[in-house]
Amino acid sequence: MIAVAVAGFSVIAGLQSCQSTKSATTSKMLKFNFEKGKGYDYEMDINLDQEIMGTPTKIGMTTYYSMDVKEDDGNIKTVQTKYDRFKMKMDMMGMKIDVDTDEPVDMKGEIKDPFEMVNRLFSAIKGQQFSMKVNAEGKVLEVNGFKEMAESIISSMGLDAEEKAEARKKMKSQFDQQFNDKIIREQFERVLYIFPNKEVKVGDSWEKTTAVGSGLNGNFASTYTVTDIEGDMVTLEEKSVIVTTEEEVKLKGNQKGTLIVDSKTGLVVNADMEMDITAATNSIVIDMKGKTKIKGKARQ
Repeated sequence: MIAVAVAGFSVIAGLQSCQSTKSATTSKMLKFNFEKGKGYDYEMDINLDQEIMGTPTKIGMTTYYSMDVKEDDGNIKTVQTKYDRFKMKMDMMGMKIDVDTDEPVDMKGEIKDPFEMVNRLFSAIKGQQFSMKVNAEGKVLEVNGFKEMAESIISSMGLDAEEKAEARKKMKSQFDQQFNDKIIREQFERVLYIFPNKEVKVGDSWEKTTAVGSGLNGNFASTYTVTDIEGDMVTLEEKSVIVTTEEEVKLKGNQKGTLIVDSKTGLVVNADMEMDITAATNSIVIDMKGKTKIKGKARQ
């Protein structure tokens, strides 16, 4: 019996050794490689719990995007992107927003307060499109279409002649604060600008720097490490340190998480990340804890 047990242990150890060797030697090309003519869908879910001057607040936002590659020159891909659905819940210091574009609000009638204006803007985002130019590392080089998007959304509000000029001006300002080239570029780079554009194997690491975004002036200094390769799927561990880029708003914090990437396309199939940030300006301190979940799939 002992001899059989020893023999069995030796076989298992040998298999584990072979598996370890296989994992250590397997490599995959890892880059942003969406295919021209193909479509991809992303669901991005962000939840923030904040505390501002002792008052707890919550923000939840889920965005569904459909992405289609229209052009590819061998390095830069032009990706047409559409908002399929947008949901947002916010309860922050008296400001309450509850929007789901699958349950649109009434676009007609007088706009009585700023919250109604914001709700109408968010509700009208469904079906709107913009384009991005993205390189092999996933860096978003250019975003186009938000000027046209603003005009399309404001024109859909059903404003009467008397209020149109002033309301358009206010809505344009609100839209530009929430949806613009810079914000979208920063948002997508947190998902796309993660690639080394080279062959990788388990244990390999590389660094990327991206903006914190959302009106906060700071950067994510991120390190990505390959922890597993199974078939075409590459598992990455992310460890990020958040640093301040100007004195007026001081940031400190970190983000960590796991991403599973399809090496054939660079599609993030699944990602789970947790963020912990403290922002301080003058006597105001904001503690933020957030969770981000991302799901991606290739369209059939």
